[in-house]
Amino acid sequence: MSLFCPSQPHDPITESAAIAWKLIEVLDDRQKRSTQELNDDLMRLLVGSRQDKNLPEAFQIFNCIDRMEKKVPGARSHYDSLSEIAHPNWKGVFGLYSKTDETNFITYFGRGLRGAEDTRNMLANVMLGSIGLFEHAYNRISDAMPAFITELDKIWPDGIEDTKGETPSDWPLWIGNR
Repeated sequence: MSLFCPSQPHDPITESAAIAWKLIEVLDDRQKRSTQELNDDLMRLLVGSRQDKNLPEAFQIFNCIDRMEKKVPGARSHYDSLSEIAHPNWKGVFGLYSKTDETNFITYFGRGLRGAEDTRNMLANVMLGSIGLFEHAYNRISDAMPAFITELDKIWPDGIEDTKGETPSDWPLWIGNR
C-alpha cells in the first residue's frame, strides 16, 4: 500500500480500504455465489485491470467506496475531500497557494498565504480514518480466511496441491496470525 501524497491523483489508502471491504463482502457472501462467481470476483480483486483486456475487469473503485460508505457514513465525502486537494483544481492549487486581494484585483501566490492548519488536520484525520478502515477490513479478512481455506477442499473434491504436495487444509494459516 502506498502512502497518500497530495501530488498523486488519488488516495491509495482509502482505495485500498475500499478494495479490502469488497473482499470482505465477497467472503461474507461466498455461500450465495456459485464457484464460478466466487472465482470471477476473487480474480477481479486480485488481478483486475481497466487497461489490459487479457485480465479480468477491475472493480470500479468509486463503487467500492460507495459500498463502504453504506457501512461507514462519511467515507465517500472524506475521499472526495482528499480528491479535491490531490487534483489540479482550485482547492488543490490556488486554494492552497494563493490569496486574493479583491479590493485591488491582485492574487498573491506562494506558501503560507492561507492558514494551512485546517487542511493539514483534515488530511491527517482522513488518512488515519482510512488506515483504521483498512485495518478493520484486514482483521475481518484474517478472521474469515481459515474457514474459507477449509472450504476450498469442498470446491475441489479431488483436492488441489501445491508444489510440495500439500492441500489447502495443510497450509499454515499465516494470514490469521496477528
